[in-house]
Amino acid sequence: MKLKSSLYIGTLIAASLNLSACFELPRSNAIEGTRANIEDILDRLPNKSPVDCAQDVLMEGIPPQINHNSLNSNTQNLCFEEFALKHSGISKGPLWVAEYLSPEKVANKVKRQGEFHAESRLPPSKRAELSDYKGSGYDRGHLAPSGDMSTKSAQQDSFSLANMVPQNPKNNQQAWRNIEEAVRQMVQNSNEPAYLITGVAFLNAKVPTIGANQVLVPSHLYKAVYQPVNGVISAYWIANTASAQAQIISVCDLESKTGINVFPVLSKGERRHRHDLPLTAAEVNKLGSIASLGRDSNHQCSNKLTATEAAKLAASFAQ
Repeated sequence: MKLKSSLYIGTLIAASLNLSACFELPRSNAIEGTRANIEDILDRLPNKSPVDCAQDVLMEGIPPQINHNSLNSNTQNLCFEEFALKHSGISKGPLWVAEYLSPEKVANKVKRQGEFHAESRLPPSKRAELSDYKGSGYDRGHLAPSGDMSTKSAQQDSFSLANMVPQNPKNNQQAWRNIEEAVRQMVQNSNEPAYLITGVAFLNAKVPTIGANQVLVPSHLYKAVYQPVNGVISAYWIANTASAQAQIISVCDLESKTGINVFPVLSKGERRHRHDLPLTAAEVNKLGSIASLGRDSNHQCSNKLTATEAAKLAASFAQ
């Protein structure tokens, strides 16, 4: 299968592969029949030394599947109280950020507070600094929103620059903010949790940068949503411009654009479904129900991982 992501991949090529440890398998029953098999296989893999991380951030502890090794190059996995991410030392920002957003977290509103800060766990040569954004004309755009955080400490975590990308101010403050509010409202009204993978793509022929550290400016942002109880699944896809409007696409389409399978433990058939995700909180049905937009048969995407493949992918985050 050939994915249409060569520009995105080429932007992030580096010489070495640097995978760091931070994930353990969460205690979740969202996906049937996989956890026990995966844990058994992990127990038999060499050099297994899982590191404690936030529970239930990733479905069955399986991170997004990056289909090209070049995207994995020069990356570091980071855990925070209520989200986890893969950070690129090439882009100086996150490739993707994972959350498990529950109705309880949404209900536990915390007043916005926190100080933007460089991520001390990253080497200075591979991270963004506050000075990079100063006078750049771009916002420090959260991928895991501060509004999703249910404690003061988690909210402070969300202000790490490891969770930020350079984002057009109008995009960040209007269309993207509406998307974040819509997702919280959807979780609240449906009273059902959602797995979220929020990330970026670099599809411009020439990728702009900001600051002395040359932080890459993404061409697009996305937020993939999956509610395991009611089966709602789709992704928001939006250009990083002032006037852009979000598209609702399948996660198969998202994989074809980015080369990343955001929910690799789901079947290809499940990932082909597309639902009419709301663009604003006001559009959310009172019961949180989301209409189906049918099946995407136009885009290629990966097969569901076998238990062995899933275990190996999980192990790559636990060594």
